[in-house]
This record gives sequence, C-alpha cells and structure tokens, in this order.
Amino acid sequence: MITPEQTEQVKQHLLGQLNNFPEDQRELVKKKILLMTDTELETFLKQNQLTHLEKDSSEDKCIFCLIVEGKMQSYQIAEDKDNIVILEINPLSKGHSLVVPKEHLDVSKISSSAFTLAKKISKKIETKFKPQEVKISSQNMFGHALLEILPIYGAETERHKATQEELIELKIQLEIKKKTPKPKKEKVKEIKNTNSENIPILKPRIP
Repeated sequence: MITPEQTEQVKQHLLGQLNNFPEDQRELVKKKILLMTDTELETFLKQNQLTHLEKDSSEDKCIFCLIVEGKMQSYQIAEDKDNIVILEINPLSKGHSLVVPKEHLDVSKISSSAFTLAKKISKKIETKFKPQEVKISSQNMFGHALLEILPIYGAETERHKATQEELIELKIQLEIKKKTPKPKKEKVKEIKNTNSENIPILKPRIP
C-alpha cells in the first residue's frame, strides 16, 4: 500500500504526462488523476505497469530513462548507437511510436541520427499500413527529449490502451532488426611443399 506522500508524488509525476493526451482531453484526465484515492491510484499503477513509480517516486525517475536502462517493459522496434524506438502503449493510431534518445537530453539537442531512425520507421509504417501521412514531431516529456511518429489515417479520435497482443503483433510487423556483422574469415596459411630432393634417403637397416 502506498503512503499519502507517495500518492501525491505519483500524481504529480502522472500530471507531467498530460502532453501525451489530446488537448481537449487534458483537463478531464487531470481531474481524474487528482480525484484518485490511494487504492485507485495503486490499481492504476499495476494495470499500466507503472509500479516502479510507487517504489521510486521519491527519486522522481524519468520513465524513458528507465525504459532505456531496461528497468521498465517496452516494445522496442528499432535501435541505433544513440536511440531506441518503442511502440506507444497508449496510441492515437496504428503504428504510433516514439524515438527515445539513450541520453536524457533537451529537445534542442536531439541528434540527426534520431530523425534518420524516425524516417526509417515512417517508411515502414507507410509500406505496411498505408496511412494518409506520417507526422514526426519533437516532444519533451519529463525533461527527456524524444520524437513522436504519428500515422494519420483520418479517423483518429482519442488514445486507447493497447493490448499486449496488439503490441506484439505491431512489433513483429515494424521491427527493424540490427544487422549482425559477418565473422571475418581467417586466412588459411599456405603450406609450402617441401622439395623432396632435399629429403635425405635413409639406408635400410639390416637386422
């Protein structure tokens, strides 16, 4: 059971995610968060796999840093040296994804490699799902810069909680697997033929 102090800290943490929701829904979501009882909040954390907030709320850890560190479950579909790409678990549309820099950066410091990776995923979404367009925009959540990849199909209304089955299927369809370098072939040393003429002939021994 979480303490009243933890409840307040977790609520403040969740309120920091309001930018994730459509503008017309933010006020409603804010009211729901503020009115949650301790029990309701604890249930919400478990349902949304956010129990780390209950344990570490005093440290106010960034949710995206935890994902990069592998301390929180995510559905990763691509990675390069500086970034990972994960599926949005509360998507607005099919293929909704986030490019997350491995470092806790400000938006102004998002690398060009992040945009390159976002474009690769966008092309794959266009090929697989044929949206009208795919929007790429920079976001700042918990002070962690990221890129949002949002496919537009024309019927987007509100976010929904994606099921594990949906996320696994999308991961299979959109995953860009890292190329494993081919092992280098070892050079086989040539064995020089020994000139038989230089081999001394031994006389047969007579018992």
